[in-house]
Amino acid sequence: MGRTKRPDGSQTPRSNPTGSQAGPMDEYLQTPAAASREQAGATMADSPHHVLPPETAGPTLTDISADIRALAAQMVTKTDLQTLSDDLHAAIRLEVTALRAEMTTHNGRLQTLEGNMQETMGRTGTTTTAVTRQGNMLLALRRQTEDLDNRGRRSNIRVRGLPEPQADEDIEATLKALFQTILGEDLPADLTFDRAHRANRPRIPDGTPRDAICCLHHYKHKERIMQKARTRPLWRFRGADVALFQDLSPLTLEARRALRPVTTLLRERNIPYKWGFPFALLARHQNEWIPLRWPEESPGFLHRLELPPTEITDWVLGPLEPRPRPPTPRPQRRRRGDSPRRPTARRQLDPAEPEE
Repeated sequence: MGRTKRPDGSQTPRSNPTGSQAGPMDEYLQTPAAASREQAGATMADSPHHVLPPETAGPTLTDISADIRALAAQMVTKTDLQTLSDDLHAAIRLEVTALRAEMTTHNGRLQTLEGNMQETMGRTGTTTTAVTRQGNMLLALRRQTEDLDNRGRRSNIRVRGLPEPQADEDIEATLKALFQTILGEDLPADLTFDRAHRANRPRIPDGTPRDAICCLHHYKHKERIMQKARTRPLWRFRGADVALFQDLSPLTLEARRALRPVTTLLRERNIPYKWGFPFALLARHQNEWIPLRWPEESPGFLHRLELPPTEITDWVLGPLEPRPRPPTPRPQRRRRGDSPRRPTARRQLDPAEPEE
């Protein structure tokens, strides 16, 4: 068959044998054979299909080479990477060396601190043991001192509410008259005093009499008077109500004051109790006397007596805030020509509450 002709009589142009359109870079990418053909056809007339407009012409080879050289100059070379790696390794090595030196120093300090801590712990344990032992010894000495003080007061009677005259008084004659009222005809004929005096503290402005303290020469006379005095809480003497108590150590009085909430519960539950020497609170429960000697025994003591938990002040160490003491009277200056005054009696602390 013949070639297909167009209606106007012209033939269909042949296609590009390479299958692609011409571009601005074709002249640089053509093979030498193609270039020679183009040179051979340069003598022929130019076809309007192969002429490129001036504004679409591409960059020259010189420009492309310059750009490539500029890009190549800006690229990182192997030498640059090696230099950077060496610098990084040197910096890391320097930092690691410094860290090792610092860790070595800290390790030495830590070992020193651990050794000191172990030594301190050993000394602390020894000190704690010594302090505990000394504390127990002090408590034992305190209990022994309290017991010796109470034993030294066994023959003492403390009289509260005895009228006190403003002038000097014969305290021994007044006490004998009081004991005569209590014992009646049973008053011993050989009743004598080793000493008798008022409590050594200032007079109270409201006129309340100071306690009278006496020490009987015979202990059996004191016991006879106290046995009869316990039959009544108050005795009427010279228009005043008088009460007799056993003279006790201030430490014992402080302990009894601390145990007042417990004794109140015992009285409310009708549980019999008594005081023991050395200091102890003895309560009778199921035909057995249950003792309370130290503050740490309080919870077990209350539990055995089926009493509710009660807050009790530590009577051994005392309260956190000590109770204020009455001021001690200041001695008066003696003037010339005054007769010598009678020496003051030894200071005695009067109890803050009557004997239970």
